[in-house]
Amino acid sequence: MYRVEELASERSRSRIDEAAQLRHSRRVSRLRRARRMERRAERRMIAAWRRAAELRDAVEPAEY
Repeated sequence: MYRVEELASERSRSRIDEAAQLRHSRRVSRLRRARRMERRAERRMIAAWRRAAELRDAVEPAEY
């Protein structure tokens, strides 16, 4: 009987460890995704600033 309880306890510990590993890998995956999204947003913002500057430069000489 003791051996069965020991195996069950070991299996339970193993499952807890696997769950912890899974949570960690999911967290890392979410973090990587968030960083990719952030970089993409930064690139879009920079492109928008450049485009706005180009448009300003095109409009300003016409105003004078």
